[in-house]
Amino acid sequence: MSGRLLAALGVTGCTLLCAGCGVSGVRNGVVENMNRVRTSPTVRDGARFAPQEFELAESERALSEKASREGDETAAALYAAQAVASYTDAVVLARLARATIANLAASADLARDQARAEKLATERAEAERVADDLAKRLQIAEDALTPANSGRADPEREAARLVAAGSLAAEAQLLCGAARLVSPGDDGLGALDKDVLALDAQLGKGPKGSAPIDAAARTRAACLAQLTRARRASDASPRAEPDALLSELSASRQFDPSRDERGVVIVLRGVFDGMALSPPGSKALSELGVVAATHPSFAVQVVVHDATPPSAAEAASDTRRAEAAVAALVVAGVPANHIKGETVGARAPLVDPRDSRHRARNARLEVVFVSPSP
Repeated sequence: MSGRLLAALGVTGCTLLCAGCGVSGVRNGVVENMNRVRTSPTVRDGARFAPQEFELAESERALSEKASREGDETAAALYAAQAVASYTDAVVLARLARATIANLAASADLARDQARAEKLATERAEAERVADDLAKRLQIAEDALTPANSGRADPEREAARLVAAGSLAAEAQLLCGAARLVSPGDDGLGALDKDVLALDAQLGKGPKGSAPIDAAARTRAACLAQLTRARRASDASPRAEPDALLSELSASRQFDPSRDERGVVIVLRGVFDGMALSPPGSKALSELGVVAATHPSFAVQVVVHDATPPSAAEAASDTRRAEAAVAALVVAGVPANHIKGETVGARAPLVDPRDSRHRARNARLEVVFVSPSP
């Protein structure tokens, strides 16, 4: 005899022995209770979600009715109690099944919402990237606009314009140099190189006549446009992402990188001891060479800057310094056809060259990772 039937027997036995209770009335009450329980909405729910337990209850109810027809009211009451217990079990199992279904549905909703949130985050990041790229393209387009011609100014202003023209000419030289690194066979660079040389010749005359600021601005804009065209025509890998390289160099905490129109720029000082590399300079270039070797899509431009306008002998020394820096980077892993040295003298100062206290900051070496993509 099962434990549940024993429990039912005990409960029913106790009920039958209650003082003042009629035996027949108790039996009928147990059977009636079974029938009430069977028709309740919760039990009908049990029939749907716990069919095995419900079928067991139904079989016990059938036994109760059979015993009642045979006149065995005691057995009928016992089976009725057993059926009530089975109906109750079916109700509990049905509630558990409903809770399980609800939990699964909630989990599915949560997973769906999380996937939707991740998708939205990805779309937002892509939208921000596109917006940033459009902003950069707009800036390049604005910078490329050919400026209007300007007239001659007073002597002091003309001297300032001469400095500005020199800076624009230096930028034109470096932008065209970057374009040649991105696209070495670009035929359009030949004419621009002649324009840059003509500017250098005009600037070399000093403050005689008008400062060639208009020609310098136009040449710079043309070199920038040529660099943009070279990038669009290149087959650079999608992995050639300047922002990622900038983040990588920043994370190393060994360098303080920045961005300009050419790409990612590292400024080094104290690199040279005379015309040779100093130990710290050699170490820094070796480390940057390793970075360049792991990012082969980026060409490298090496630029020597002076604190003050160099003499002819000093200009020749700058060329040798640039060659020494290029050689160190090649030894560290940069392909020789992927790197170029440049010298611009003091035409691109960071601080006013007339300020004797700070103009030494203008003497520097730039290592530029030229971005192959717009």
